[in-house]
Amino acid sequence: MLLLLQQAKIKNEHPRDLSFLPLSLSMSCILRQPPADLVPPGLSLHQLDRLPQAILERKLAAMLLDDPLRAFTFVCALVKYTKVTRELLSTCHDHMSNRVSTVEATQNVVQAVIEALPSLDADVEEDEEKDEKQDRKIPEKSVQDETKTAGYSHFTEKIKPNAVATDPAGIMRRAIGRDVGDGSAVLETMTKFPTDARIQSHGVRALKGLIRSVGDPEENKVSAESNPTSISTFDADVDDHLGDRHVEDQKTTEKSSRLMVQMVIDKMKQFPNSLALQRDGLLGLAEYANQADDHIAFIASSGGIISLIGALVALPDDVSANMAGLSVLAHPKIADESVVRVSPESRRLVLSAMERFPLSEQVQGLSCLALANLSLRQDASMVEIVSKGGLETVVESMKRFSSTALVQAAGSWFIAIISGKNGNQYTNSGTSMWLVLY
Repeated sequence: MLLLLQQAKIKNEHPRDLSFLPLSLSMSCILRQPPADLVPPGLSLHQLDRLPQAILERKLAAMLLDDPLRAFTFVCALVKYTKVTRELLSTCHDHMSNRVSTVEATQNVVQAVIEALPSLDADVEEDEEKDEKQDRKIPEKSVQDETKTAGYSHFTEKIKPNAVATDPAGIMRRAIGRDVGDGSAVLETMTKFPTDARIQSHGVRALKGLIRSVGDPEENKVSAESNPTSISTFDADVDDHLGDRHVEDQKTTEKSSRLMVQMVIDKMKQFPNSLALQRDGLLGLAEYANQADDHIAFIASSGGIISLIGALVALPDDVSANMAGLSVLAHPKIADESVVRVSPESRRLVLSAMERFPLSEQVQGLSCLALANLSLRQDASMVEIVSKGGLETVVESMKRFSSTALVQAAGSWFIAIISGKNGNQYTNSGTSMWLVLY
């Protein structure tokens, strides 16, 4: 900008209205802090301004070398950003050279930015038009083929397997804006880009929020208050009708929740290396599991326990993720072998969490409950827990948090289960003797 200003002074190139400075300042602000849709994915402009070139190159190498498609998307975004920058500089130069007026220059700047922003799923709309033309040539499916589709398959009618989103965050924001609370718009958007890890990560995060809002008791309370069924206000027939409608609404809500949970589980299996997706998926599963007792059975039958354990393995140092996973393993239904099948890996993860977070009373309390549930399942599980030092770990946790009710109650429950199954075999140890004296 200074160079252009000096050039304008040398050649006596000034706009007639002398307003090049405000326009230049506005353009500089746009280039320094551009809209989110113009920033290349994975590139922090704050880091770009402050980090040395060598460190930036190492960060880019770690981010791009393992994924050629991601590298291609990143380079395309850089080209677009450079193109917009040069177009804005050209507009500013024309304005300073008296070639365009202030109004025209301002309009050109705004138009350049708008044209650079991605349109509303333009590529997807073109693909859908092509698919519609092809569908007219294909005979209709038989009734038997149609009955084979289930779950969220009705969202997958028009999918381009290798579709890549140019603006995953913006696309998902628009999907959330269209969604009516049942996750249909988010699921539809996720199925349009089945292999795009960024879209799936944003989608799982959106589904996590929707699952939480569906099970929010305050929201349910408001909806119940908005539909009163008092006898003084309605007669018996109206009350019965409203009651039936409430039951139907609950069934519809549960169906949409299960579709969202199934999508979360599937994406956790599909993208095991996406830590953000794994974390959001884990938090979403924990939220759904603690909403009702029968949710544990659905999660287990859909393979969610395996995905949950995999997320815990991928996020060993995340306190919130560990608490979410432990809250599921601490659920009473986990102790029912006829409902849930739990991998032996879960026992090691629980003990590992207690060792990594010794000062977190929530982690310690949930871990004690999880160990108690796993000990109730079968004797072999309990023996392995004790042989790996589980009893000593629980007692040490009870010593450390002697005034915390959750840790004391959960630890006592674990000790009681071991004592009831094996008599004095384990309770004669020094650590358990401390518990008796305590």
